[in-house]
Amino acid sequence: MLRDKRQALTDNLLRSLNDVQREAVQHTNGPLLILSGAGSGKTRVITHRIAYLIKHHGVSPFRILAVTFTNKAAEEMKQRLDTLVEGGVSRNLWVSTFHATCARILRRDIEKLGESTASEGVSPSKKRAYTRDFTIFDTGEQATLVKDVLRQLNYSDKQYSPRAILSLISRAKNESISPRKYERIADGYFERIVAEVYWIYQDSLRLNNALDFDDLLLFTVELLNKNPEVRQYYENKFEYILVDEYQDTNRCQYELVHLLTGARQNICVVGDDDQSIYAFRGADIRNILDFEQDYPNTRVLRLEQNYRSTQNILDAAWSVVQNNKARKPKKLWTEQEDGEQVTCYEAMDESDEAGYVGTQIEDWRAEGVDYKDFAVFYRTNAQSRIFEEAFRAANIPYQIVGGVGFYDRMEIKDLLAYLRVMCNPNDSMSVRRIINVPSRGIGATTLERLMDFAASEDLSLFEAVQSVGEIGTINRGIQAKVKRFAKIFDEFDASVLPADALDYVLKITGYLKNLEAQNTIEAQNRVENIEELINAVIEYEDNEAEPTLSDYLESVALTADIDTMETDSTDMVTLMTLHSAKGLEFPFVFIVGVEEGYLPHGRSVDEATEAAIEEERRLCYVGITRAMEQLYLSHARSRRTFRETEYRTQSRFITEIPEYLIKHVDRYRSPFRETEGLYEVVSEEPLGYCVNQIVDHPQFGRGKVTKISGAGQDVYVTVRFNRAGMTKRFAASLAPLTISDY
Repeated sequence: MLRDKRQALTDNLLRSLNDVQREAVQHTNGPLLILSGAGSGKTRVITHRIAYLIKHHGVSPFRILAVTFTNKAAEEMKQRLDTLVEGGVSRNLWVSTFHATCARILRRDIEKLGESTASEGVSPSKKRAYTRDFTIFDTGEQATLVKDVLRQLNYSDKQYSPRAILSLISRAKNESISPRKYERIADGYFERIVAEVYWIYQDSLRLNNALDFDDLLLFTVELLNKNPEVRQYYENKFEYILVDEYQDTNRCQYELVHLLTGARQNICVVGDDDQSIYAFRGADIRNILDFEQDYPNTRVLRLEQNYRSTQNILDAAWSVVQNNKARKPKKLWTEQEDGEQVTCYEAMDESDEAGYVGTQIEDWRAEGVDYKDFAVFYRTNAQSRIFEEAFRAANIPYQIVGGVGFYDRMEIKDLLAYLRVMCNPNDSMSVRRIINVPSRGIGATTLERLMDFAASEDLSLFEAVQSVGEIGTINRGIQAKVKRFAKIFDEFDASVLPADALDYVLKITGYLKNLEAQNTIEAQNRVENIEELINAVIEYEDNEAEPTLSDYLESVALTADIDTMETDSTDMVTLMTLHSAKGLEFPFVFIVGVEEGYLPHGRSVDEATEAAIEEERRLCYVGITRAMEQLYLSHARSRRTFRETEYRTQSRFITEIPEYLIKHVDRYRSPFRETEGLYEVVSEEPLGYCVNQIVDHPQFGRGKVTKISGAGQDVYVTVRFNRAGMTKRFAASLAPLTISDY
């Protein structure tokens, strides 16, 4: 009876899958490589495979590990699993990002690494073992730490960019290169500077009991390599391992997966080499291209049926990416209709381009399309400005993914810093942030003296705060203020729930009351942000079986921009970089700035390597395959750069798309999509103007005459301008309009 019931559940589970998806789900033992094209249902395959293991084979959820790259993707998997398997099975699974998985392992076992972790050659006085209450530094805190190190070494952070230094350190960590090894292989003056910084940067992280994002991966690999008992524990625990977006793994992640897989070899990786676009973060496309060599007897399956886009969009995408040599053969197809051609718009300049995009959006809006159905993709964040200005002028609501996020706002970072010090008093970066917030009379000079004392005694900043009575250069009045600051944490119980901890901070510091007393709009906005933080903490507690303060802070630290993006609940156009767009889909997609120098990016062109150009081509492919119904590509003849006009050429990627798939639009002659009944002629005395005529205005730029009304001296000209579709009405006899020669 039980067997019959299990078979019925299995049949129902497999019924919704196509043949290749079904085979992928049922191939349970041994290595499996699933080459999943864009929009081919890879999340469905992963979740159904997990459900199949649990329902059909009786595998315990505790024995399955599923790893992906974003919290958003992990949450989607959990939600789908809970609809496929009864009993809230996702609570018992490890479904998380690489970084969250590593953080969970390190919270349990980091102390087994002792004092040697990634710190060869550290002076004995500075050696400290990491504890489970470690803090995860975000990119801003990492940059601040590098600036401190540069000052220690008497280097200027203006001359040596902290971001550039961090980039090289990150790349070294992704390739499992320690400070000692980096020092040996450093080539050139700048890299030798980086080698000096790398040593002290790691020492400073240890002193703060803090890890950066790369350390989460690096330390976990080191832990598994150096501690056979820990490695054996996880090999036994995870009978099945599934990895999503495998094409984006770096060398460190590759080693982690290999270590966890063990002798069973029940490893299933899902990915698309055509969507490998993160080489700048250390992603190594060879991991997926060479998977069959790394895991003998691998079964390879290709998911090529697309459920997202029209055939014309898929053909355009393939016509671009098939020019790459480093790829596995596959071509997406769909049962949907061919759909519309790809619209390619040549703009006069960047303002014209932004205006065209806004006009198209408003035209579609007039036909009932929601703002949330539109996305604008660009190669670099700087390209967003002109679209923001155009959208604001036209009252088009929008959101930017990659701007200042909720957790980057001053008041949120202040309060989280208090919570972090409560968990990890050695987090000197957080102590520096809050020692005088709200103002308690502890100035910059006092802080500098505390930091000097901490450095001379090999203490954390909080330990220096606790020993302030020993610092003769700080007078007794200021010492008393520092002691009162320290007392905040002496009276705190670290075992309380996150919401209680936040409530304690707000009450004892008076942070909220201080803002309310300012009685300004800015302060009120900050109060509202704090209220939202309280809601977020309560929501975390409601969703976790065993909520803790350290786990909450970890979840915040590992939140990416894409995880906070508004989706169906808010009707806004989405603006984002092409890199941020991966994994998303929109009915209408605009890829702007499709020009040489932007896409492909100028750096890739300068490198003049085939690998660099191929990654840019994959990035273009990713952008194209986000579109479901309509795809727009745009490029400009000229752009203003550094107060000069630079003339541009369209991207080579446009020329790789066959002409039959493209509808070229020339804004000079036909700036607006033809709409029946859009134009109206009322006057027979237009004073030189006529409907459909192209005109220029000194303030609003180029536009088209859409209506002429009135008679005699009371003739009015209505012009629809390119700048996001704004419409203006002028008296014809006074209008500062110039009839264009185009």
